[in-house]
Amino acid sequence: MTSTALPRTRRLFGVPIVVVLLFFGMMMPTSVSLNLGGLRLSVFRIVLLVMFIPMVISLLSGRRGRFMIFDALVFGHAAWALLALINWGGLAQGIESGGIYIVEFVGAYLVGRLYIRTYADFEAFARAFVMIVVLMLIFTIPEALTSVHFLHDTIAGVMGAPRAPFIEQRMGLERTFGPFDHPILYGVFSASAFSLAYFMIAEKRLTNWGGMAQVFGVALATFMSASGGPYVVMIMQGFVALWERVLGKIAGRWRMLFGLFALTYLAIDLLSNRSPFHVFVTHFTFSTHSAYNRILIFEYGTAEVWRNPLLGLGLGDWIRPVWMSDSMDNFWLLIAVRYGLPAWAMMVGLMIGMLWAVGQRRDLPEPWRRARHAWAFTLFGITVAAATVHLWNALFVLFIFLIGAGAWLLDAKPDTPTASKAKPIPASRRLIPARLF
Repeated sequence: MTSTALPRTRRLFGVPIVVVLLFFGMMMPTSVSLNLGGLRLSVFRIVLLVMFIPMVISLLSGRRGRFMIFDALVFGHAAWALLALINWGGLAQGIESGGIYIVEFVGAYLVGRLYIRTYADFEAFARAFVMIVVLMLIFTIPEALTSVHFLHDTIAGVMGAPRAPFIEQRMGLERTFGPFDHPILYGVFSASAFSLAYFMIAEKRLTNWGGMAQVFGVALATFMSASGGPYVVMIMQGFVALWERVLGKIAGRWRMLFGLFALTYLAIDLLSNRSPFHVFVTHFTFSTHSAYNRILIFEYGTAEVWRNPLLGLGLGDWIRPVWMSDSMDNFWLLIAVRYGLPAWAMMVGLMIGMLWAVGQRRDLPEPWRRARHAWAFTLFGITVAAATVHLWNALFVLFIFLIGAGAWLLDAKPDTPTASKAKPIPASRRLIPARLF
């Protein structure tokens, strides 16, 4: 039987403390890790390991919402990935590699699924996330101008780890790392806050100067990464936000949008001598070399999928020219190559199914509709960009967390204790720590 009231949760700045700890861990470079044998335990992995069993018990008990089909897809994907890794490396190696993947994938989903359970939770998380991105500009603007990687190199220096690797400048700017291992990670992390800033803080009002300043801050932070993938994340969010703003009163606007995408795809396929994927990659990367490399990755990667459709390659090497790197800059393709099409289908089904189910809810209050847009548009932006970049380490965890963080929109009700347990934080207290015990 499902509980009708949420268990008491410790909070910091209104955000559940588990979410705070996870984000703190995601912002730490991999140099801040413990090495146990062949296993690297980064800070976010430690958080997820400690919380994993309690979260699974909490989910199965129904104390934070009923078990649903999307939860089953999460466990199904994780189980299939484990099977694929055992098939690749044998029982011991497969369990070691698959175990940490399960902790990251299932654990990150459960943090969002179980600890973002009300509108107030989501709002507090959105404000904190945007504030983190904006405050990091204090370090990343000087980083872009001086080529000194203040956050990354300071943290790495304390841990005795190597400094940030050299990456060529773009547009006359140093590509900023922030506290992350690569500018792409910093850029996607920052761009993921764009819709949250626009819908949750600015409330879609262009005259909300404070809120729009934070939207601009998120855009500036994304720009500082000088990376195509993060730009795509933000541009896609901006495009669907503009579509919603212009056609917000038209009932079939989203069917129209999908129809427009389908027609565009068909037109490119018929009128161009290149595939739609080739055209997309060519126009959304900084250099012809990057575009060509991603096209080759797609061609050789899809061939690998058809050779190993059920269980994939695990962590094994894929067939490619000897001069190509083993880096596969296509998240969706990599999932299919490593774990097979069933795992890929369950992950895609999880995301698309949840987006569709949340979109079917009617008669939601205006703040909830804005929260729905913020969540859905963020996922849309990352999903499109993931066809040209790989989401690894902290960014993988962030993406899966964000999927789970929209589950409250499926079953929470505005007029029930579950939805109103945590009241919105007054403006005068938003930067004051709440319940620490």
